[in-house]
Formats: sequence, C-alpha cells, structure tokens
Amino acid sequence: MTDLNRRAFFRGAIATGGLLLHATAGGIRPVLGASAEPGDREAPASALETWLAIAPDGRVTVTVDKAEMGQGIHSALAMIVAEELDVAWETVAVEMQVLEGPPRSMSTGASSSIRTSWEPLARAAAAARGMLLGAAAEEWNVRVETCRTGAGSVFHDSTGQRARYGVLAAAAAQRAIPEQVTLRRREDRRLIGHSVSRLDVPAKVDGSAVYGIDVTLPGLCRAAVAMPPAGGGQLAQWDPDAARAEPGVIAAIELPDAAGGGVGIVAEHGWQASRGLARASVQWKSDAPEFSSAGYSERLLAALSQEGLVVRERGPVDETFQQATRQHRARYEVPFLAHATLEPPNCTADVKADRAEFWAPTQSAGRLRNRAAALLGLPETALRVHTTLLGGGFGRRYEMRSALQAAALSRAIGRPVQVLWSREDDLRHDYYRPAFAAELSAALGDTGLPVAWHHRIAGPWFEARDAPAWLQRVTFGLQAALGGPLASDRLPDPLEYQFPRWMRQAASPLAIEGGWPAYATGAARLEWVLVEAPVPTGYWRSVAHSQNVFFTESFIDELAIRAGADPVAYRLALLAEHPRGRAVLERAAAAAGWSRPVGSGRGRGVAVAQSFGTWVAQVVEVTRNGDDLHVDRVVCAVDCGEIVHPDTVIGQMEGGLLFGLASLASEVKFEAGAALPSNFHDHPLLSLSQTPRIEVHLVESGAAPGGVGEPGTPPLAPAVANAWAATGGGRIRRLPLAQRLPGPAQARS
Repeated sequence: MTDLNRRAFFRGAIATGGLLLHATAGGIRPVLGASAEPGDREAPASALETWLAIAPDGRVTVTVDKAEMGQGIHSALAMIVAEELDVAWETVAVEMQVLEGPPRSMSTGASSSIRTSWEPLARAAAAARGMLLGAAAEEWNVRVETCRTGAGSVFHDSTGQRARYGVLAAAAAQRAIPEQVTLRRREDRRLIGHSVSRLDVPAKVDGSAVYGIDVTLPGLCRAAVAMPPAGGGQLAQWDPDAARAEPGVIAAIELPDAAGGGVGIVAEHGWQASRGLARASVQWKSDAPEFSSAGYSERLLAALSQEGLVVRERGPVDETFQQATRQHRARYEVPFLAHATLEPPNCTADVKADRAEFWAPTQSAGRLRNRAAALLGLPETALRVHTTLLGGGFGRRYEMRSALQAAALSRAIGRPVQVLWSREDDLRHDYYRPAFAAELSAALGDTGLPVAWHHRIAGPWFEARDAPAWLQRVTFGLQAALGGPLASDRLPDPLEYQFPRWMRQAASPLAIEGGWPAYATGAARLEWVLVEAPVPTGYWRSVAHSQNVFFTESFIDELAIRAGADPVAYRLALLAEHPRGRAVLERAAAAAGWSRPVGSGRGRGVAVAQSFGTWVAQVVEVTRNGDDLHVDRVVCAVDCGEIVHPDTVIGQMEGGLLFGLASLASEVKFEAGAALPSNFHDHPLLSLSQTPRIEVHLVESGAAPGGVGEPGTPPLAPAVANAWAATGGGRIRRLPLAQRLPGPAQARS
C-alpha cells in the first residue's frame, strides 16, 4: 500500500460530466472544475503539474509538463497512467501543458522526467481507478472489493455487471479521494516494460506535428537577427535605412542589452528579413582582450599546475602518494562543442501592453517566462508559454535568447513576431560545452591497482552567467583561507559535491560531476581550478560527464595497460562495491566477444560510466589504416533500473552514443572572440557511412528508474580512444579526433 497525501490531489468536475484529477509533487490549492469562475481556477506552484482527465466517452487525456524532444517522454508518462488506471492504450492521448498562472518551474532535463514523475503519476492514476471502482460499487450496491477493472471498465463478475469508465466518471468525481492506493505489482503490468506504439510518431510521419519553427499566427512577422561575437562586443555601426529599403521589411530595431544586444530586422517573410539584415552592414567593436581557443588551451594546461578547490576527499591522499614507489600521471583536454540541433533556435512572441504569449521549443518554459517578464516589465502571471515539439534538445533549449529577441521585437512593432536563427547564428552564438583540461595521478600498489587517486580539473564555472562573479570569488577565497575542503567528506552519495548546501544551491558547480571515481581507488581527491572563459557555456548532453568520463576512463585504461592487465578484468576488480557496474561491463564484454582476437589493424576499447542513476558500459571496435580511424561496431549494455518503454531506452542509447561519436570530429574554435564554424560543412554531423553497427543490451537490476537520454554519451569517447590505443596507434589524450576520422566520402569508399 502507498500512502496518498490528500493535498497531492484535488477533485474537480469537468463541464461535460467527466473525472478530472490534478497531481502535483507538493501541496495544492483548492481548484474547482472547468465550470468554476476564472478567479477560482488557480494552478498551484509546483515542480510537477499533471492533469488526468477521463471524458464521458472513455477517452483518457494526460496533460504533462515535460517537453517532447524525440526522447519519447510523452508516451512513457502516458504509459504509467494507463497502467495504473487500467485502460486500453488506444484510448489514451497526451497533451503538453500551457504554462500560465503563478510562477513555477517547468523544465525537462538531467534525464529526470521518469525519475521525478513516475510515482506522482502512478498514484494519481491509482486514485482515479479507486474512485471509479467506488462509484460502480455504490451504484450496484456491492462491496468494492468484489469489483475489478479492465480495459477502461469496471466489472462485477458474480452479477455479470459492467460499466465503462466514461459512464462512471461523473459519479466518481463526487467521491472522496482514497486515503491509500495500491500500485500494480511488477508481474501484473500489461504496458510498462513493453514497447507499445509511441503516441508522437503518427503526427511526425504525416507532417502534422508542430515544432517551434512551424508556428503560425494571424499577422505574424518574421525576424532575422545579428548578435555580437560570442566573446563579447557592442554594436559599432549599422545602416538601418538600408535595411528598411529592402522590400517587405517592416522595421529595423536595435535590440536591448537584456535581450543580448544586436540588431533585429522584421519583415513580412523570413527571406526579406534576411536580405534586409545583409544590407544593414552591421559591425562590432570590443574593448575586451581578444579571446582565442588556442590561448584558452594554454591557460587550462597551466592551471593544472595550481592547487584547486578540493570538492571531495577520502583518506590520506598525500601520505599515500609519498609512500608509493610506483605512480602514473596523465593530462587530458577536450574542446568547446556546439549542440547543433537540427531545428535552429526560434521563438514566436505576441506582446501586448499588459500581457504576452510565447510559442517556443523550450526545455524550460518557467525560465523563459521569468526572463521574458523581467525584460518586458510585466508580472509573470501576465505571460503564457506554449511548449511546442523540439527538433533536438541536448540542453540547448534551456537558453532563451531567441525568445527575448522575439519579445523585444514584438513589443516594438505591436505584432506577433517569429525569430528564427540561421545555422550560422546557431553555431556562432551557442551556449557551448566548455573546454576543460584534467590531470590524473594514481599511486599504484604491488598488484598494479591504485591505492590513491588524484583528479584535478581545470575549466570555467559552468553556469557563470547565473553565478555572480562575487560568489565565485567568495567560493575560492574561502578555500584559500581555510586551506582545505569547505565541508565534511561524509556524504552518502559519491556524486554529491562537498560544497555547503547554500553554495551548491547558489553556484551549482556542475563542472566536476562525474569526476569522482566509481572505482575502489583507495584514497582519493577531486579538485577544481577555475579558469574563466568569456564565451557563453551551458548544458550539453550529459553535461560534465561528457568530459570527466573521458578523463577517468582513459586514465583507468592506461593504468590497466601499465599493470599488464586486461582492461575489462582490471575494471571488474575495482567495481566490487558496484554490482550494477559489474553487470553491465560483463554483459557488454560478453556480447562483444571481448576475449576473441580482432585481427591486425583492429582494436577494441571499453569504458564504463555511472550517470543520472544509470550504469552504461560500451565496447567499441575500430579499424586503423595508418592515421585514419573507422569505428566499426559499438556494443552497449545499460542498467537504467525499471524500464517503462524498452524501445525508447534502446533508441536513446543509440542516439546518445552517436551524438558522442559525432562530437569526436567536432570542435568550436575561437579567434578574436568569434566562433569560427559557420555551418555543417565545417562542423559536420555524423553521416550514415560513418555510423557503426550498434547493439544495445538491457540489463535488469530492479533498481529505481534512472535516466536514459544522456547516459549513452559519456562512455563513447574514451571507448574509442582506448580502442585506438589497442590497435597500436598510441594514446589519445586530447579531443577531437577530426584528423583521424575519415570524412563521408572516404568512409563510403
């Protein structure tokens, strides 16, 4: 039995006589049905907002607050409801919520949707099912425990009576919410754990799906924008009159600093706006030192010789290193990376004097509304945000610069405006995955296994734009003054940071996640050296795990080779405390035929990662032809705990590792403060001919559900680098591998 907090649900009557339940992660305010006065229909401030409606015809609609960006989350969340409600999958529909009312969070990321939504959704559906059972039992004058449900109906077998949910919905809506609900046992599930048809696929096949780029409104104008270089700058000069002379151009407007600065050209059609922008002859100036990626690389490597902020420590690290006769040390480096989502950033805004409405492919509607309200000088309650389908997310859609631009331009001209960035805009004004460098050291025991581990990371404050400079200085000043860690190392979760609670909440130093070893390394220390970068950085698929797993898994492979040990056996020896990690590693190695020889010029590499509550192991097979590298095969084993939709898990593992593979050929370089890539010809995506054979194996552990959208990415880069080393090609310690990966034409030949 699961206790059901009465404050977590409210009962309402919908105008058509159905049943409506509202589930939240926290408390709720009383809300009446759809027939209530508008002032009574207040939505609660909550991290989770889910509406579950049963219509008189039996159709079930689940309104969710998680964005669909190809990861299949709308279907997975609807499956949880359908399972506990006991309805046929064909009767279920899902809708995306419109964000309105009191301020609240509404975000999708960190591979958290299932982890945070499963229990509230299941409890809401089970509560509705209990209310329907109670309504039927009361109507038939029988004990409720003698009734059962199935396929959207309530049955009383001994009398042969049956009533469909839609018929019972109005009566059920008048009943008290159950104090307790019983969730289905795993062995009784019909949907969860099975690959049913996804709800979002038909509209994507027939073209009726609406992405941000597809939004149209009466009187909609289109806008093209010019923005300062990524490294900073101000508008030096431009020619608005020349822009306005372009046929179809409505306005040429200087954008406010709160929207990122720059210029916006508004026209009746997008092509006219682009032509007007080209005629505007926009030029920039900057008083800041010119930023270059080459210079930043030098700063990162120099910073590795400095003592950093100790964010976690275990055991006598210094003493163990001093006593060790054998040590190994290596430095690694990764570059800035763009997200390169197929749908470029865009937003449609309709701003009035006292209200505003947005249509955006966003991962954080709450953050968008908060920033737009500040720009417009309106209360958040005056703004509504419609989240469309997203043509790729990967963390890129947390940013809302295009939304702020659309808001500023719509306010200026008094008409709805859609801002659509070009591919060049996107690559040159991304919120990039930061460049990082790391130095890892290990003291080795007699068996070659580490007895002490030291990991020093150098890179920017990950969310520098949200953490004020004074806070960064205070953080590192405290470290210097105290001469040691800022908090106790007795934390229950090895992935937790050792910052005080107030500092973790204020600064969120994501730069070091994934940097603490999951292996039994003996004494260990994790340090971070701040190296500020003037270019915007942000969330990138798997966030800091993407670089830190490359560092740690490359280093652990070097330790295995130095010890003369098999890389898989070496890792297994260090994973005694992590049975889930051992299980995925053993499954991937067995499926890949790890013990079988691969032949001349070929090699296998392996990597293991724990992120977002999920364990993933990947074995990669590569072929080396001189200095050229081709990835032939990837075998992936994943334990993400309880699985809702197996095909979705497989698809996300495939997508995540291909995303990681594509990044091996990519790098965003900066010169004079500007990003150099302009389009896919110099920032290539993975071609079909470059795509390896992929096998994904699901490992069941019975653990709590973990994430699947991001954990497939981190192991890929180190597994490829380790496979290259196994061919005799040498150790790769710096990414990208663009010079070694063949282009599409070479791969086809």
